[in-house]
Amino acid sequence: MATQVTLELMKQYLERFGWHRYKAVEEPMEKEGIIYTGWRSSPEAEGFSLSIDPMVEKNCLSFRVPQIMTVPLDETPAERLKDLMVAIGFINYRIIMGKFAYDPRDGEIRFSVDIPIDENTVTYEQFQHCLRVAITMVEEYAPKLKAIADGRKTAKDFIADEVKGETSTVGELLRLFRELLERMERSHRGEGGEGEEGRPLTEV
Repeated sequence: MATQVTLELMKQYLERFGWHRYKAVEEPMEKEGIIYTGWRSSPEAEGFSLSIDPMVEKNCLSFRVPQIMTVPLDETPAERLKDLMVAIGFINYRIIMGKFAYDPRDGEIRFSVDIPIDENTVTYEQFQHCLRVAITMVEEYAPKLKAIADGRKTAKDFIADEVKGETSTVGELLRLFRELLERMERSHRGEGGEGEEGRPLTEV
């Protein structure tokens, strides 16, 4: 039985969600096309783009927020890149659905929620859940990641803010992250340092 997740179904769900400004286009070599839309939190806000892509050949429905920001590999100080990667890793560790990702080829940071559609359909409730996760996570974390990319905040600052007021277990996690950062900093300065089981850390 083939999946029932079609571009037409996604359009119906978007209309039901209250979004009418979207563009549905065909994709070469793919059975279903892709939808381009987006949102902004206020009239003054810059806003974000969003694509909804039923990739039936790969049995996956993908909600992607591309180009949240661009942080070129060759133009960004190594310390900022390191802090950005640590922050993205920490966010992905904490959230349940979705992930932030960094493409070193062009410096793109994006967010995506991907769900399987093997021989089944997607309910409106599932669609709405994925859409709200994408909107909420990007609105929450994009400004914080931008502050790190701009050098206004460090990974240590970010993690400290995130775990403020939480349990001692998370406090221990913060301590481990701080130790990792310190080892990376020593390695970057050429002071050496050791990883797990005494393996030397190398600069990346």
